[in-house]
Amino acid sequence: MNSNFRPFGLLIASIFLTFFLTGCAVQNQLLRNAGDLLSKEMASTEEDLELLMHASAYHLKVSETLLQEIPDHVKLSESVTRGFTQYAFVFLMDEADRKESESIQIASQLRVRAAKMLMRAKSHGLNTLSIKYQSLAASLQNTSQSQTPTISPDDVGLAYWTMTSWAGAISLSKDSPDIVADLPQVLKLAQLAWQAHPQFDHGALASMMGTLELAKPGGKVAIAEKYFDLGIQWRKDQIAPLVSKAENWAVATQDQKAFTELLNLAIENGKDKTDLTNTVMVRRARWLLTVTDNLF
Repeated sequence: MNSNFRPFGLLIASIFLTFFLTGCAVQNQLLRNAGDLLSKEMASTEEDLELLMHASAYHLKVSETLLQEIPDHVKLSESVTRGFTQYAFVFLMDEADRKESESIQIASQLRVRAAKMLMRAKSHGLNTLSIKYQSLAASLQNTSQSQTPTISPDDVGLAYWTMTSWAGAISLSKDSPDIVADLPQVLKLAQLAWQAHPQFDHGALASMMGTLELAKPGGKVAIAEKYFDLGIQWRKDQIAPLVSKAENWAVATQDQKAFTELLNLAIENGKDKTDLTNTVMVRRARWLLTVTDNLF
């Protein structure tokens, strides 16, 4: 994940806006203005992850409440979908991996929470996409002969976070056949995003395409590697694609040498960066190195 959480210092202004609503047209415009405000992405250099966790939860609840009033607001929906997805990965799934050696029960509880949060993110994202692209749901489900819609490059962010949350929920729901059966829909949505803007978020989409290639039945590791390498090529100052290739492709191919080299490179490249994504990815890379023997 290459996008950052946003701080919530501007929330009060958006809350006050909702208290001064008059006519329907004015109300809608004020709500949309508040949505614009809440959806603005700002880099966070907060090093206290617990503090950031509580701040992010508050921001998410306010944003989600507003989105329910204006579900067609693409940028707000992207912000909410991204926020729930990042929260699930950073504060629940990553923590579950760390806790598993101490308590399988605690790790399981964290993953159950993460799965629910990811499904929540997917529902918000897919709902907004379906409002804007009315044939999308039928196309993903292949229940009609309607033409597959073309997603605008401006909406690839929403599609990316929707498919990422959806794929994450599937990975945590192996005992739920109905959820696992949605994988073909995730793959179709991923292809639509890829066709619209393959370099989205400095390699984040490319890395996700690699992960999905490995996850799908009959997926080919050579194709997955090409996606991961594109993600690394496009990453700019982000180390997440390096960690993603190590954790997914290197483990899948049992290439321990590549695994170690990729993670050490990620740590080296990320050691002087203070943004949240790189900070979290450095921590993830260091932890992965400690469990190498369990993975190979």
